[in-house]
This record gives sequence, structure tokens and C-alpha cells, in this order.
Amino acid sequence: MAATANRIEAGAIPAPERPLLPPVWEDPGEAGPPGTPGMFLVGTVHGDPRGHVRVRRLLEEVRPQAVTVEISPFSVRYRGRHELRWRRLLRQALAALPPAVGRHLAVRRLAAAVRLPYEWQAAAAFGRRHGAVVVAVDSSAPARRHLPAYAGELLSPENLRALATLPDGSLAAWVSGEYRRARHSARRPLVWPTGEGLQEIRQREEAMARRLRRLWRRFPRLVHLGGWEHLAPREPQGNLFDRLADLAPRRWLLEEVELWPPRPA
Repeated sequence: MAATANRIEAGAIPAPERPLLPPVWEDPGEAGPPGTPGMFLVGTVHGDPRGHVRVRRLLEEVRPQAVTVEISPFSVRYRGRHELRWRRLLRQALAALPPAVGRHLAVRRLAAAVRLPYEWQAAAAFGRRHGAVVVAVDSSAPARRHLPAYAGELLSPENLRALATLPDGSLAAWVSGEYRRARHSARRPLVWPTGEGLQEIRQREEAMARRLRRLWRRFPRLVHLGGWEHLAPREPQGNLFDRLADLAPRRWLLEEVELWPPRPA
């Protein structure tokens, strides 16, 4: 365990399970030296098991003055108060179920969801080390509705048993598939979803764009970490990236940090 921790602390990244393709949107390796102005929008896959070390490597290379994360202030506070309880409830529920339930992809994704997202944890650690400002920029309303249901509903043995009936697979393969979807969007733009969730998505992206603009006036070297679907090309246009296009932001996928050459010893 200690050796693994040391590798992560040193910024090592486990070898990818598949060959990485060239950058899909822009080359993250051309960010310029620390201090060069720029807004960098980084598309992530939530629950990426290599996400923390990837974010750490990216932030140490780019050295932004500010980091924004697609999480709401309410979610940060609420998760901070309840995460240990959620994890205990999850362990207790799994103890009453067959071991295979805990290995199921849907249950592993839920286990990742009860923790503070790696995007926030890595950004907060970077902020403490380097004095960078770290800001939660998502809207709090969705979290206020959904997070209180974790303890009573999502983490119950009944729900875990139901999740285990869904299609299974490895978490690493699922994350790779999400990044593959992001790459395909460069050739085939996403289409906005239909239904009542569409308005909420647009409202969230409008609010995040406003907050990023305000921070950009104060911190001209800024990194934003958020789900890749908010940055991918869409038909018709109008997502987070499009709302900030006049600021000429750079747009990357987080997995592309593995394409960077090793840092000198």
C-alpha cells in the first residue's frame, strides 16, 4: 500500500489499458509555461479510477491561479457532513448481500458517487499546496433535491440488489467507453436530450458560464473541471463551451494528460 501511495504522490499515472489516440479537441501539451494567461476547460468522466492522479498531473503542469469544479457549494458542504455515514451504510447494506453485488459496475459507480468527487478532492489539494483559489460553480438546487435521498433510498439493500440486475462490466472499461463517446463527438456532435431535464441542464450551464466569466476577470489563468458532455460539440449549439467561446477557451479531455511527456526528474 505504501509503495502505491508513493507512486501517486509522485504524480505517476498507471499505464492506460488501451493505446491513447491523439488529442480530440486541442493538444493539452501546448498550454504554455505557468503564468501564461488562458482559460482551460477540461472534460472529465465522473468516477474515473485514475481521475485524481490525472487531475493532479494536469494542475501541477498548468499551475492555474484558480480552479473551478462542476460541483455545487451545497454538495461540497452536504457531502462533507454525510460521506462517512453514507460509506458506513453502503458497507452494511453490502454485508447483507452476495459478494458479487459489491463487484457490479452499477454498485461500484454508486460507491464512487457517495464520495466527494475526485475532481474536487484533487483541486482542493492543489489549492492548499499552491495557494490557488478553488471554487464550486455548479447550481445547488439539484443537489438539494437528490442528496438527501442517498441514505434512505440509494444505499438500501433493496436498491443495491436492483442495481445488480443491470448490465455489468468493468469500471475501467465503462470510463474508457465514455471517453470514446467524447472523441466521437468531434465527428458527430451530440444532440440535446429531450424531456424535463433539458431546461435544468441549460440553466446549470448558464449559471456556470456566468460564474466562470466573473472569475476570469480576476484570474486570467483558470482551469475548469467538469463533465465532458458540457464541452462536447452539440446540435444545436449552446452548451457551456459555446457560452464561453468569445473568451477563446482551450478544451481538453482529462485522459489526454497521459499523452504528455514525463516531467524531468
